[in-house]
Amino acid sequence: MSQWSFFQSTLIIALLSPLGLFLAASFFLLLVPSGHAKRRVLWGLLTLLFAFSCTDFCGKKLLAFLEALAPEAKEGSGVRSAVVLVLGGGAVAEGQTYQPSVSSQRRLRTAREILARGRDGKLLLSGIESPLMAHWLRASLPREKVLLENRSLNTEGNLRESAVFLRRLYPDERLRPQVFLVTDRFHMARALRWAKKFMPDFEFVPSPAPSLVRDVPWHPVNFVPTCRGLELTSMAWREALALLRDWFRSHYEKQNR
Repeated sequence: MSQWSFFQSTLIIALLSPLGLFLAASFFLLLVPSGHAKRRVLWGLLTLLFAFSCTDFCGKKLLAFLEALAPEAKEGSGVRSAVVLVLGGGAVAEGQTYQPSVSSQRRLRTAREILARGRDGKLLLSGIESPLMAHWLRASLPREKVLLENRSLNTEGNLRESAVFLRRLYPDERLRPQVFLVTDRFHMARALRWAKKFMPDFEFVPSPAPSLVRDVPWHPVNFVPTCRGLELTSMAWREALALLRDWFRSHYEKQNR
């Protein structure tokens, strides 16, 4: 993906986010004559809908739905060697430097736990943020166990570039290791879709990071709009749109074969 394509993708995601949709709808409502009765009703409904999208209840329920689409985590056979493939979850600025995002750190802790079980394996970090992720792990894993794929910019690229990397590293199919796929639980269904497309000759073991979703009771505090609630809803909404896009793409490709 070129920088221009990445910019376009980022812009589209921003426009289709709950906040982007709210601002776009508000703009079009401004075009309705101010005295029009429907304008006030629509504005009120739009505001209530956006306020609901900013609640913990909405965000966590959407994430729970996406997490339910992912297969259950597996332990692996324990006989073959393993490669723990960690998909990058972004980076954040801290002063003049960058650090792996909270999502990336959560995935790295899961990968470290898998390797700590005594498996003979390596860690493959995928994404342009992979050098930052490797630096974050520097004190807990030997350098020779950590492999980097730092060209990819998104989930599709993660799996496509990792496929090239692993086939080069393990050219003999009989000696290929199990691949423990580590990402957020709500992201696992889409990651596995690309894994099966680009690496059908590898055995994958879904190994999601701990869930972001806890029980959300029908308590008034969970219906208070907050920045955290909007963040969770935006995360889930973005992933749902990406899943839908990938489904249409795969359906279109099958029809044109």
